Amino acid sequence: MGAQISVYDQTTQPRMLLIEDLTPRLLQERYFPTNEPMDLFDSKSVLLDFDEGDFGLGAFVTKGYVDGNTTTYFANNVVPPRIGISDTIDCADKDRVLFEALCRNDLSPSHADALDALLRIKAARCVNRASRSIERLCVAALQNNAIQFQCDTSPTDHTQVTIDVEYFDSTGGASNPQSFTPVVNWGSNGAKPYSDVCAMVKTLVQHGGRAEDLLMSPAMWDYLYADMAGANGTFKDQIHYTAIANGDVRDLFSAEIDGAKCVGQAQFHGHVLNLIVYNGGYKGDSGWADFLPADFACVLSAGCGRTLCGACSLPNPLAMINGGAADIKQLAAKYLVYKYYDFANEAVVVRCASNPLPAPLSAWRWITYKSGT
Repeated sequence: MGAQISVYDQTTQPRMLLIEDLTPRLLQERYFPTNEPMDLFDSKSVLLDFDEGDFGLGAFVTKGYVDGNTTTYFANNVVPPRIGISDTIDCADKDRVLFEALCRNDLSPSHADALDALLRIKAARCVNRASRSIERLCVAALQNNAIQFQCDTSPTDHTQVTIDVEYFDSTGGASNPQSFTPVVNWGSNGAKPYSDVCAMVKTLVQHGGRAEDLLMSPAMWDYLYADMAGANGTFKDQIHYTAIANGDVRDLFSAEIDGAKCVGQAQFHGHVLNLIVYNGGYKGDSGWADFLPADFACVLSAGCGRTLCGACSLPNPLAMINGGAADIKQLAAKYLVYKYYDFANEAVVVRCASNPLPAPLSAWRWITYKSGT
């Protein structure tokens, strides 16, 4: 998925780069895909719409009609959070060395070809950074049934802007209904991880959700495995645990996804779940960090959500110089990647923008473990 349509000729300043997201991410691929063109919008805001579910029966009456208008339908225009990344080509140091190597190694070496290859390397890095940020938003949606955080207005304006999108009715201070708090936290004496997952599955299914996967952090998988195996290491017959060979993803997701493993299948409350352990992560300000918190466990299904994407803005320098109304173009894309010539600093900059919003297809698409106090 990338910025696929170039709206400017190469003679204009911001030439767009055709670049794919080279590294697939588990949550975006299996649970929150972006389906074109329905999930790409040509405006800054996106239409967030889903219903609360309707599982009532039709009434039997000899005449007349019984009102069945009980389904709550939610629709609203939401401005997604914006991701903005840039990478400058440093012609004085390491980028110059790579540039010269590309010139030597190209079958038909030219400075133009080498510069284009270097730009694409930079673009791929920017896209992967944006993709990691979207993966964090997907985790927040699953964990809190909401996207809530604060960010700076701009790199130079540190005024805090609050992002708050909830996928449940919090009227009156109501909490997230799609969270499960165990009697005893996993890892503590008296904890019952297997029984807790059974209870999560039962609750999800009774609200119309589909129980297909159990997505966990490595620590939660250790607790669950120990509980299922018991003290003597023998699984109870009703669990029907099936181990899966290392590296076999059973066509659930791309084998290239870093840190994702399907470690087996087991039966919970009459439902056979794929046991997926995910320890993918990113390098933050304090070092390496996992996408999933250590106490993360979630029962869900493939395609339970989608990633809506607002349009990205791109300036048209020719319109600015010659005048006209089309000085800013709104482009529908998950990622917009283009190169920009910074004449003031004599530099070439690669820029990447994305306006993503991971959201559920409807209410009760997942239920997530929440540690008790």
